Amino acid sequence: MQSKWLGWMLSVWIVFSPAVWAESLADLTKQAELGDAVAQTDLGSKYALGDGGAINYHEAEKWFRAAAEHGDPLAQYMLGMMYAHGEGLPTNFKEASKWFLKAAQQGDVPAQLTLGLMYANGDGLPRHYQEAFKWFRKAAESGHSTAQADLGLMYIRGEGVAKNSNEAAKWFRLSAVQGNAIAQYHLGLCYFEGEGVEKNDQEAYVWFALASAQGDADAHEFLNKLETELTPEQIAAAQKRASEWGFINKI
Repeated sequence: MQSKWLGWMLSVWIVFSPAVWAESLADLTKQAELGDAVAQTDLGSKYALGDGGAINYHEAEKWFRAAAEHGDPLAQYMLGMMYAHGEGLPTNFKEASKWFLKAAQQGDVPAQLTLGLMYANGDGLPRHYQEAFKWFRKAAESGHSTAQADLGLMYIRGEGVAKNSNEAAKWFRLSAVQGNAIAQYHLGLCYFEGEGVEKNDQEAYVWFALASAQGDADAHEFLNKLETELTPEQIAAAQKRASEWGFINKI
């Protein structure tokens, strides 16, 4: 059975790489066998998704590894994921983190985020908040909304960095405007508590409404509380602003 993580990662990637799927397996194999790292990565992706035939993790691993050893960051990241999730390979977090690090050092944003998560959660690596902060920041500065939300959480909690509410609110906002529900909730909390921004219950309502519409139960509770404190006119104005963001059709 195709794993959810691998299918999702590659299906997102092919949106930006349509030429890969226009090439036949035979053509890619010829190029890959000549040592073309891009073709090797593309071929590994085809085998991992079963494009042109059955899913074959053994072949996917073979070609991802060949490209990874040639220094291709996407292949390094995908090989790390195969080790981390035990897809086609025995689960091995040491090997996974090795390949994630190689990719992350080349600027691969998903690898940077993954390393940050592993260090932050102690998942496959010893918990190390300073390292988590370092990798979250690199991914966040590239515009990754999940990394931006995680960076905001590290600033608000003082994990791996001195507590800084202003920086937390800044990163929550950058993530929230991209539609990240966790960041929307925490930005709402910043406005509700006046932490890192001036207290503004109407603005808090906007962000809680957006997060709640994406299923955030905590944000929904704060909405209920604010609806007893704001005027009907303030609520209507906040709902209008939330709807204008375009993340939801109706509050």
